[in-house]
Parts: sequence; structure tokens; C-alpha cells
Amino acid sequence: MTFAKKTILYRPVSDLIPSSPVFEMYPIGFASIAEYLERAGYQVRIVNLAVRMLRNRNFDAEAMIKRLRSPVFGIDLHWLVHAHGAIEVAKLVKKYHPETKVVFGGFSSSYYYQELLQYPEVDYVLRGDSTEEPLRQLMDCIMNGKQPEAVPNLVWRDSQGRIQENPFSYIPSDLSNVIAHSWH
Repeated sequence: MTFAKKTILYRPVSDLIPSSPVFEMYPIGFASIAEYLERAGYQVRIVNLAVRMLRNRNFDAEAMIKRLRSPVFGIDLHWLVHAHGAIEVAKLVKKYHPETKVVFGGFSSSYYYQELLQYPEVDYVLRGDSTEEPLRQLMDCIMNGKQPEAVPNLVWRDSQGRIQENPFSYIPSDLSNVIAHSWH
């Protein structure tokens, strides 16, 4: 008996395997990052487009992105299967908010940072785990109009479009400052 005689999978696996909200929950790191940034004085909002789309077939992600206002959009790319969707979200952000900065983070972002920065819609990639402090430093640079050359773990495109790779040097000494117990 032959298992498969012809190829039947032509689309990304993420388009073929049905999803559910349990698979589309954002990483717990989002909550710890949000809390950390709020303690530093930043206003933070997490919008889980995937869950909204799963719960409501009529949900218009593009219209939602168009309505959002923020100087920075953070996009999670933990699992490679979500790469296409994450890049498409970045494209929509830049379509409606061309001056807004787009930051990617997560496991797959950390590994594929060079490939991600080939997309003009991706301004920054923060590599590694527990990036609360490097993200705070990046936010300070963005909000103050400064270049982020001193932000650890960051890969970014400078004003001439050249990719800059800062040292992958940040490891938190302890995690007591990044606990997400009280965030929304």
C-alpha cells in the first residue's frame, strides 16, 4: 500500500490545519512586556488579531489596523508557521501608518532576523528571550528620535537603509522585574 501517490498540500500548513483560540493565544511574554513598559510610563495595548478572526468570521483585521494609532507596533513571530501572517500584518501597518515603527520579536524572529529585515515593513527585530528592558530602551530611542545603536539584542535598519546588528548581549540578571501578574 502506498501512503501518497501525489502531492496534495500546496498551501502553507497554517492554511490547512484548522486553528482554535487555544493555539492563537499570545505568548505570556506579551503581558510581562506590557506591564514592564507601563511601569516605564508607556501606554500599551495588546490586540490579538488571530483570536478576533477565529471568534468572528466578519472581523475585518485590515479595518482594525487602520483604526489603531500608535508610534510603534510590536508583532510576535514565535512560530515559523505564522511568518506569512505576521509579515502581512506588518504590510498593513505600513500601508495605513507609514511612519509607525514595526518591531518583531519571538523565537522565529530571533533566528530569522536577517530574512525579516529584507522586508521594508520591518524596522526592528529584538532577538532573544525576556526582552522587556531592550524593548524599553528601543521605545526611549524611538520616542526621543535617537538612533538605537546601544540597544542590546537589536537588529535594525538605519536611515540609509543599511542593516545594523547590535551585540546580542542582554540577559536579565533576574526575572523579578518581568512578572506579568498585575497586567490587565
